[in-house]
This record gives sequence, structure tokens and C-alpha cells, in this order.
Amino acid sequence: IVCTFTASRVSSFNRHMRIHSSEKPHMCHICLKTFRTVTLLRNHINTHTGTRPYKCVDCDMAFVTSGELVRHRRYKHTHEKPFKCSMCTYASVEASKLKRHVRSHTGERPFQCLLCSYASKDTYKLKRHMRTHSGECYRPEEAREDAGLLEGS
Repeated sequence: IVCTFTASRVSSFNRHMRIHSSEKPHMCHICLKTFRTVTLLRNHINTHTGTRPYKCVDCDMAFVTSGELVRHRRYKHTHEKPFKCSMCTYASVEASKLKRHVRSHTGERPFQCLLCSYASKDTYKLKRHMRTHSGECYRPEEAREDAGLLEGS
């Protein structure tokens, strides 16, 4: 069993199953990038054309995807935080931020450096850490923080 997903339509099930494979049958005619779904392709083409079909009802902003619009409205207008931690009072606008937060409770650090034993709970910190191996720093405060990573503190 790959996962427990169920669907009422075969087309929905087949679309979902592409998540578990590398199949990306929908190709952008502009840059030849491929996508799993027609919706993802359509959203991508909007980035080429500049089309922003999702308009905010509260301000003049417009977005390429409906998800960007939802996130914008939650951050700027409704302040809704529907993703709530079951272990504390933390709540977030985005599911991905809740997932990262939960790792602070579990101690999980799934993002492993390929060059040393460093592991992080999020990709941003791993990317920042990777610059310690190349000596590249973008801001002075990062250099100070990354020096601590090199020293193992």
C-alpha cells in the first residue's frame, strides 16, 4: 500500500497517484517544464504571461494561484490561523509552518547535511548551514550564527 488516499472518481485517483511517481504528462509550450496536473501547468503558464486571475476582494492585489490569494487574505486581512498545534497554543496561516513548528516538540530534524552531521528541522536553516562549507555568507548576522554551527554549538 502506497498511501490511504481514496477517491470517488477514477480521474481523481489517477491524478493523486502521480504524486507517488515521477510522471508529469503536462508540458509548458514556452519553457518545456513539465507538471503532474493541468492546474499546475495553467498556474505556471500564468507566470510567463503575467496573468493574475485571482483578485483580492479587500485590496488591489492579484495572484497567479488561488493558494497565494488565500494566504494573502489570511496574512493581510482576516488574520485567520486555521492550522493549530495540538501540543501548545501555536497557530499558523500555513500548514507547512505548523509542520515545521511541530518538529520543535518532536525534535525531528529531517533535513540532513550531506557533508557533515548537521541536521535541521527546516530547509532554510539547512541551506544557510550549507554556506558554512563554502564560506559564503550573505549578512553579517548569518556569519555569526553559522560560526556557531561550525563549532558545534
